[in-house]
Amino acid sequence: MHKRKTLFITGVLLLMSTLSGCKVNPQESIKQSEDIVELGTKYKVMEDYFYNPMVIDFRMGDPWLYYHDGYYYYTQSEGTRVRVTKSPYMTQLTSNPNDETRTKILFRQKSIDVVEIWAPEIFFFEGHWYIYFTATKDAKTEIEKDTGRRTYGMKSVTDDAFGEWETPVEIKLPMDYRSIDATFLDYDGRQYIIWSGWPNAENLNWRQNLYITELVTGNPLLAKSTADTERHIISVPHYEWENSSIFQNEGPSAIISPDGTPIIFYAGNFSGDDSYCVGYITLTGTDLTNFDHWTKNPEPLMATDMAYSEIIAPGHCSIVKSPDQTEWWIMYHSAKYSGAGWDRMARLQKMEWVNGKPHVEKITKIADPNPLPSGEAGGRQRLYEAEDAVLTEDCFVIDKEGYAAGDNAVSISENGSITFEIGVPANGPYVVGIRFSNRDSSLFNMNVTVNGNEMLVYAPRTQYDDSFTIAYFFTDLYIKREGLNTISINADPSIYIDCLILDLMNHK
Repeated sequence: MHKRKTLFITGVLLLMSTLSGCKVNPQESIKQSEDIVELGTKYKVMEDYFYNPMVIDFRMGDPWLYYHDGYYYYTQSEGTRVRVTKSPYMTQLTSNPNDETRTKILFRQKSIDVVEIWAPEIFFFEGHWYIYFTATKDAKTEIEKDTGRRTYGMKSVTDDAFGEWETPVEIKLPMDYRSIDATFLDYDGRQYIIWSGWPNAENLNWRQNLYITELVTGNPLLAKSTADTERHIISVPHYEWENSSIFQNEGPSAIISPDGTPIIFYAGNFSGDDSYCVGYITLTGTDLTNFDHWTKNPEPLMATDMAYSEIIAPGHCSIVKSPDQTEWWIMYHSAKYSGAGWDRMARLQKMEWVNGKPHVEKITKIADPNPLPSGEAGGRQRLYEAEDAVLTEDCFVIDKEGYAAGDNAVSISENGSITFEIGVPANGPYVVGIRFSNRDSSLFNMNVTVNGNEMLVYAPRTQYDDSFTIAYFFTDLYIKREGLNTISINADPSIYIDCLILDLMNHK
């Protein structure tokens, strides 16, 4: 990691513009192609689109997005805790550790003496919130930890997800040799839990199947029976695309399709290499606990395909509707680059229904913007291109047409810096995103200074030399009597800066 002192730009760049003889109001809705030029760095308003990815945290995984009563609730695997972020916007899930109304830790592993928390899922049912997660007991060997992985659940005391919670309990499942990635399904007046498990206690080939059992009516934390006969297998890794590296089905996520049919999405193959993919099974009979009443789609919904798609190792998804409930979207994790293993990022993509089946378009260029989900407020994000910022002599504008938000990006050489000068409509916290490309897997951070306060921003290697990703963070910005807010970036020359995105959130 390279650490260099960030240069501070003390002068204020005064840029003025007129539109029909009047100063442009930054809050007015404009077309994205127009620039707004005021005091400071000029910007565009992102009216109706957003950029992936949503989250690039170090070794994140298993993104879970859930909609309830006007808000999206987001959580992911973080190892030692269950942390949830609440947002009115599907496309803005940045956590804020300084605001418990936005992001709150609901459970820490030490509270019930477990370790390695995986795949938390939060959902609302009959007036209470519930969370499923996988955990194990600490052990001397990794094999002991793996065989000890079990499903846990917790229930909120009230209907407030950020209120008080009861102590988590282990959910006793039938023939539970190992259970991970549990998910919940409420269908036709009955409730079910679905999980990925081992076929037997030894399981020397690490095979994982999907299983289901019915829950006690109205109680997502209690299986109706733990008798061996009540563990019902519903999916095995049958096709080559789900077993070429290892025979595994995991990460189930259950929904009811538009025509009222249960569909279970899952991840197939090995989660630690590029073979990971997303498949699904559909209930084509009437009995959810009968293997023969489920039909597996013969082709994956999403998979690594270097010829047609730039997404690598998509897996472990959740399905959610747009704010106006008219569109379906899939959130999934994918590898940050080929061979990245468990170093992943969370992405959002629209999912269509074609002849009653789910369909996700292949991503032919990972750098392309995405249309906003239907019903989500547009125009709240400003895009400041790096070449329009204040650049020191050690910065170089490079051509990235077709990949950058504009046509160019900026490379910062030794001791150089980029400074964005930004005015805001109100004092308070804002989300800042830095869109960058990193060609060096040994570099992990950018040095960022906001109004004189220095921080390190995680900036991992990106998928391709020409692909860009985004690092989001919360920071306080202010209306100043003199000057503007300054955000300065200093990074290794291997990191190209495309633009800065400012999300106004609820500031008017």
